[in-house]
Amino acid sequence: MKNLSFRIYIGILFSAIGMVSLFLSQQPLISATWLSFGNGLILSDLRFNGVDANGNVYTKPIPKTRFYAAIFLIILAVLLLFLQAYIDFAGTGSTK
Repeated sequence: MKNLSFRIYIGILFSAIGMVSLFLSQQPLISATWLSFGNGLILSDLRFNGVDANGNVYTKPIPKTRFYAAIFLIILAVLLLFLQAYIDFAGTGSTK
């Protein structure tokens, strides 16, 4: 439990909000935004322990591919948020 940082707790919270909003509101775009951001935060900071040849426990570094996937998910969340805002504003302008 000591390897879990504040960023991981926030990522778990955002992922939970995304799942609940998917089940309750049936809006997949905003749910994907919450889930993408939460999973990106989790992937960017989750660390695992390993045991070396001498039996010492050490913290493994975060692999580059996982870090790049986390950055991609966070950027995707921002893009989805802009897309949701565009759809919301474009739909409200045509009232007669």
